[in-house]
Amino acid sequence: QVSEAYAAIVTDMYGYARLNRAAVTVSVIKTICPKRWNRFLGSLCFEQPLEFNEGDIGLAGGIAITEPASVNPTPVDRIKRYGGTTSSEKPWPEEPEAVTDEDKFLRLEKLIMGRMGRMGGQRSRRHCGSGSNASSHSSHSGGSQNEP
Repeated sequence: QVSEAYAAIVTDMYGYARLNRAAVTVSVIKTICPKRWNRFLGSLCFEQPLEFNEGDIGLAGGIAITEPASVNPTPVDRIKRYGGTTSSEKPWPEEPEAVTDEDKFLRLEKLIMGRMGRMGGQRSRRHCGSGSNASSHSSHSGGSQNEP
């Protein structure tokens, strides 16, 4: 209980620190001359689209920061890429139906049932085949031993 209370207090502490830094930032921005502030905003080039990768143009209104790929590894690319025009009048392409966990389980169950059916059929053939061979083999061998 103490560790959970400590975790909640630390989370609140970080939140209050961010709010305090934001309040300081806002108070400093109020003191800046509007002409200088607008020049600063213009230098950030927010109206230019960002480039995600080479030749992969993204949205405008941000600041691109590069980082090594090992810092935040992502096994799945979260950016959905579509070929064609980027016109807002064109509709989005329809996404393929997502495979749900239930679909995966049904596929797995079907696969297991198919394998079990094949394995069951092979066992019964082997059992019948080995039984008939064993009985015929024993009768032949037994007959040869009893004869003089």
